[in-house]
Amino acid sequence: MKKFSLKILYLTFLLILSPFGLAEGYSDSLKIGFGSCIDETKPQPIWKIVEKENLNDFFFMGDNVYGDMDSGELSNMGPAYAKQKENFPNWLQNLKPLAIWDDHDYGLNDGGSEYSLKKEAQKLFLNFWKIDAQDERHKREGIYFSESRQIKDKKILLIGLDTRYFRSALEGEKRDYQSTSDKSKTILGKEQWQWLETTFHEEADIIILVSSIQILATNHGFEKWSNFPHEKKRLLSLIREFQKPVVLVSGDRHKAGIYKQENLYELTSSSLNKPLPRWLVAVWDETDPLLLGKMHYDMNYGLINIDSGSISIDLKDEKGNVLESVEFDI
Repeated sequence: MKKFSLKILYLTFLLILSPFGLAEGYSDSLKIGFGSCIDETKPQPIWKIVEKENLNDFFFMGDNVYGDMDSGELSNMGPAYAKQKENFPNWLQNLKPLAIWDDHDYGLNDGGSEYSLKKEAQKLFLNFWKIDAQDERHKREGIYFSESRQIKDKKILLIGLDTRYFRSALEGEKRDYQSTSDKSKTILGKEQWQWLETTFHEEADIIILVSSIQILATNHGFEKWSNFPHEKKRLLSLIREFQKPVVLVSGDRHKAGIYKQENLYELTSSSLNKPLPRWLVAVWDETDPLLLGKMHYDMNYGLINIDSGSISIDLKDEKGNVLESVEFDI
């Protein structure tokens, strides 16, 4: 009788604590949705199909509103966030989505460290995403962060990078940005690099690393880590040193695909409701030596599903059809 009572008490204890994440180790799998480039002024039918995925988390990867102005003023950003809040369905808000920014919710198109209102933009961002007042993001510059999830005996570390706040000036012209040879130029900045290297040394079995701009892509003239080859080399070296599974995820491009370099995969998912015009797609068929399968131009979202033995990466369209998919053992 005593053993039975203790068992009931223990199960009750787990049920009480589970909303706070203390019983997450009893989950068999983790399913995370990813998306970027979602215009608050346009319809968002994609949420109906995403809801059916029964996600554990959803990660917004930037351009989560289009509140920027050519002048860099932030007068449109507050109303854009307010409109977007009305668009998000209750189930999504209840998930408490994770988020980083890109240029259109940063405040300056293709903007970086030179943006004069970045501190004000950060406050708007943190308030919209309801980041706890005690979170480090309220105390430091930049919106980079990490969170952990647990499935059985595996710890998954989710890392969101800030590729805007500290980024040095780009070289070349828009749509034809060039690779820099200036090794003093940076994407992440000194403090964020130190934080990232420390975070990679935390105890974890799997890392999901989210960057608003593409990491592996090489052959287009837009923003990408390849424009800062010394920074990209440093990041890939850090990943190799980890010696455990790392999955890269990115947005920004208004097109989508899965890339592979050696044993490293990158899922690019963009956009949720702002695809490129059909006439432009017809004359612009982008590819890359590292691209698996095809590049996709319709509305889309990404999925990463992790269980105790494997990781699957899926890219799906607005109807839930699989566009690209890979799976590997861990």
